[in-house]
Amino acid sequence: MSNQSARFALRHAMTALGAATALALCAVPAQAGVPGVDFYVGAGIGQSNADISADDLGVSDFDKKDTAWKLYAGARALSFGAELNYIDLGKPSGGGAEFKYKAFAGYGLYYLPLPLPILDVYLKAGLARIDTKVPSADLSDNDTKFSYGGGLQLKFGSYAIRAEYEQFKVESAKPKLLTLGFSKYFL
Repeated sequence: MSNQSARFALRHAMTALGAATALALCAVPAQAGVPGVDFYVGAGIGQSNADISADDLGVSDFDKKDTAWKLYAGARALSFGAELNYIDLGKPSGGGAEFKYKAFAGYGLYYLPLPLPILDVYLKAGLARIDTKVPSADLSDNDTKFSYGGGLQLKFGSYAIRAEYEQFKVESAKPKLLTLGFSKYFL
C-alpha cells in the first residue's frame, strides 16, 4: 500500500469515526427524553468477498476476498432499530484486476423476540451506496441498491460483541461482508 493510499484510507476512517462520535454525543442527551430507546456506536472488522462478473471490464467470474472494516451508529426501540454504516470492503485483486469498494448504508433492523436478555438475533434490510473503483481500467461507479443481512450479538451491560453478515446487490457484482464488531450502548 502506498503512502498516499494509506493517508487516504486513514482520512476516511477518521472522518467516519468523527461522524460516529458526533452522533453518539448528540444521542446521549436525546436519549434522556425518550424512554425505551437505546443509542449505540460501534466498529467491526472482518472479510469481504467480491463476486464480480463484468465482461465490459474483461473480468468474468472474479471471486476474491480481502480484509474489510466498518463503523456504525444506530438507535433501538424494543424490537425495531435503525442504523447507519460506513463500510470499507477492501481492495480485492487477482488476475490483473483490482477493485476498491466503499459503502454508506442505512438499515432498518428487526430484533427477534428471545427470552434471553444477553442475546440478540436480528435481521436488517436497507439501501447501500457502493462506490466501486477499478484503478487498472481507470473506471469508477456509484450504485445505490438494496442490501440485507443479519447477525447476533452478546450484550454485557452497555457493551456488546456482534457477528454479522451482509450482502449488497450492485450492477455486475454481489459483494458480501462478514464482520466481528464491538459496540457501546448509551442506555
